[in-house]
Amino acid sequence: MFEYSTYEYGLKTGDLSEKEMVKIFERALSKIAGEINDSRIPKKRKLSKRTGPFGRSTPDAEPPEYDYIYLYGHRPSNLYLELYPNREKNGRVKFSEEGIIWNLYFYILPDYPNRISEEDQIQEFGGRVIEELFQTLPCEKVLIKKYAPGENRL
Repeated sequence: MFEYSTYEYGLKTGDLSEKEMVKIFERALSKIAGEINDSRIPKKRKLSKRTGPFGRSTPDAEPPEYDYIYLYGHRPSNLYLELYPNREKNGRVKFSEEGIIWNLYFYILPDYPNRISEEDQIQEFGGRVIEELFQTLPCEKVLIKKYAPGENRL
């Protein structure tokens, strides 16, 4: 379903609580890590809740103002993701489509980490986690952008 690439989605989560949404993410990470069963990926992965300062999407962009965002980027995984509010604490909205409450930015790396055998499934981790999330998150997911290689983030 998901190619090796970089994506940005808007999530129309409605009345789904932040706590429940984070649990869904953590369950997906743990479930796929357990199914792949590779000692290089910890079985109990969690999103880390980080406070700023946050970087700019491009050098000339204003830095975002969030109280916190959620990150997952464990190495040697081929998945990096950020879950962050669509509305910054200063009131600025990232994506204007009505109903988007959270944004999901992620990339899946190709050929990382190196396979140690033909049966090694570690490179499937990122795509399978995202597929699991999209099956279990009870909300509308709006593709904002699929980035071309080297393209600046919105």
